[in-house]
Amino acid sequence: MPIRIAGIGKGLPKKVVKNDELPKELETSDEWIRSHTGIGQRYICEEGENGTSLGVAATKNAFADCAAKGITVLPENIDLIVCATAAADHWGFPSNACLIQKELGAKNAAAFDLTAACSGFIYGLQTASALLNQMNWSTALVVGTEQLSKIADWNDRSSCVLFGDGAGAAILQRSAEGEEAFGSFVLGADGNGGEYLYIDPKEYLLKMDGRAVYNFAVGKMAEIIKTLMEKDSLSIDDVDMIVCHQANERIIQAAAKRLGYPMEKFAVTIEQYANTSSASIPIALCDLQEKGKIKKGDKLLLAGFGAGLTWGGCTLTW
Repeated sequence: MPIRIAGIGKGLPKKVVKNDELPKELETSDEWIRSHTGIGQRYICEEGENGTSLGVAATKNAFADCAAKGITVLPENIDLIVCATAAADHWGFPSNACLIQKELGAKNAAAFDLTAACSGFIYGLQTASALLNQMNWSTALVVGTEQLSKIADWNDRSSCVLFGDGAGAAILQRSAEGEEAFGSFVLGADGNGGEYLYIDPKEYLLKMDGRAVYNFAVGKMAEIIKTLMEKDSLSIDDVDMIVCHQANERIIQAAAKRLGYPMEKFAVTIEQYANTSSASIPIALCDLQEKGKIKKGDKLLLAGFGAGLTWGGCTLTW
């Protein structure tokens, strides 16, 4: 049966840190950060907030989005929870997915975490779609949630200014009515690039080779988009919006230039949220829907890349 995205939501910490509010010891500036990344601020978790609480908030907002569209989804209706995260609340277990299940009361759901860094939400969509069909389930919850502030090295100004905390959630449903939402998927990985972006096992802090990641990201982003276009026989005129992982505005600009596509086709939300890893694409989808920039029937293309190195993308009818 066809699968649709029934609802989507985001969850954010209460605290906002603007560029000019960062510690003076970092010796950086709002002008430098904006000009090099497009970032103006980020949300940062405080005491009592974590990946689980953000994921629960995003899911409750996704339930509300379903209700606004006349679709009733209750926690007990959920058959599967897939949580994409690079910074789980516990190093090992229990998974954030199980913690989210507990908080929601989704007692009938199988639940597990998925680690593909900033590509995680795409991996989660494909995994959930496949399991819904294979297991004959009706409803899945895919959450991308990150508390990156706890693994950022706040003494490294080249990396810590890039990241923020947040969550996005999508509710997937199989239905005998309507058309299939998902077109082609692209997934891939290259472990040879693992040394470019990783969490140090001794310090539990994020380490990054910014130049290497940038070069990889620009080429891979363009490749994902081009491959999906070819798989689904699309031209840029057929696509209403391209929603890429929000790592750096310059990466999106460079990929658009390489493809020869206008920037108007690309969603850019990094100014408000910074890089929220697996949460960046669903948060961007929420913003686009809230602002009326995407509507039912629009053709979208999603593309992400991240540590691992991993990458993924898909076409989607909203």
